[in-house]
Amino acid sequence: MFGYVQANRNELSQKEKERYQSVYCGLCHTLGKRYGFYTRLSLNFDLTFLALILSSLYEPSEGCETRHCIVHPCRKHIYISNPCIDYAADMTVALMYFKCIDDWKDEHKVPQKCYATLLSKDYQRVKELHPGQCSVIEKELDEISRLEKDKVPSPDAAANSFGRLMAGVMVMKNDYWAEYLWKFGYSLGKYIYLADAAVDLKNDIKKGNYNPLSFLSENTEDVEITLKIILGDASETFELLPLVQDINILRNILYSGIWMKYNQSIQKERKRAEYDQ
Repeated sequence: MFGYVQANRNELSQKEKERYQSVYCGLCHTLGKRYGFYTRLSLNFDLTFLALILSSLYEPSEGCETRHCIVHPCRKHIYISNPCIDYAADMTVALMYFKCIDDWKDEHKVPQKCYATLLSKDYQRVKELHPGQCSVIEKELDEISRLEKDKVPSPDAAANSFGRLMAGVMVMKNDYWAEYLWKFGYSLGKYIYLADAAVDLKNDIKKGNYNPLSFLSENTEDVEITLKIILGDASETFELLPLVQDINILRNILYSGIWMKYNQSIQKERKRAEYDQ
């Protein structure tokens, strides 16, 4: 379910693109520093958003360095470091660990099983650092697994469960802003789950995999209305947060970039349908 919470770079200024990339590179560097080079394979833009929104909210002091990157060695990259990026790295490991386990269970993907084995000790360390968040992740993933096994026809149950999972991840510490972050994460998680289900619908039906939307109308317009309502709830809570730093990047992601993967997939499916006719 990674890949939905990303920026629409075409609508960012050059300065904003550089800032976005520096946080992304910072998350990559932090993963390697805290857990080992192989964990950098877990890097994604979804958790970069987590690092950005928490950094904007809590405004921790930041470190800034310029180094060569082993993946792109020809030029130096700027990367940012701060406690919020450390936390995002921890959550990256936790979520990737369970994603690999899920991929192995669903499709018996051997590389994912091997990667989950590599990440298992790292996840135990994350669990020691953040027992509350990991408890929520484990509980809600078990519930989603049960719903999928029972083939529960309502998409709301699994979406709500994934919403609670993302809410738990979004709350870095129990303070005044925890309630706001929980509400925002809850709506964001529901969007991710339903958008992912919509994107995978045709393929899941073809393979006989469980997809809660298969029990409903396949009209994508109905799904889009639901997604817009959910993001409306997320946006309402988001705008209550006192965010200043990187606010344009965050709004770009929430109001534009978050639709990119969904729209690209739906448009591709529509073109394929038109070609088949």
